[in-house]
Amino acid sequence: MATGRILLTINIRRYLVGQPRTKRARKAALYIRERVAHYTKTKIEDVKISQELNNLILKRYSKSMSPVRINAKIENGKATAEPFAKDASMAADQAKPATDAAKKGLAEKKK
Repeated sequence: MATGRILLTINIRRYLVGQPRTKRARKAALYIRERVAHYTKTKIEDVKISQELNNLILKRYSKSMSPVRINAKIENGKATAEPFAKDASMAADQAKPATDAAKKGLAEKKK
């Protein structure tokens, strides 16, 4: 089996439009597991959804039904789905001091 990471964007709106509101979070998690299993060529039982992604599904995606961006990590025939925003926020935190320094430089030039 291959190991690595892939970025997936899953459109859950197509699947959730016909579902009752009370069952959307559970159905969204199941649909995400199915799609990750399809793209990583693993079984549905071998796909694990991380706690962060599960919380996002419960709070945000079951209501808004916007597309979900996922980092799928594949190791030894098992896939783990994590939210993509976690990696993006970490990258933004690393880039933040540079932007703060640039703002200080602009403030000093104005004086």
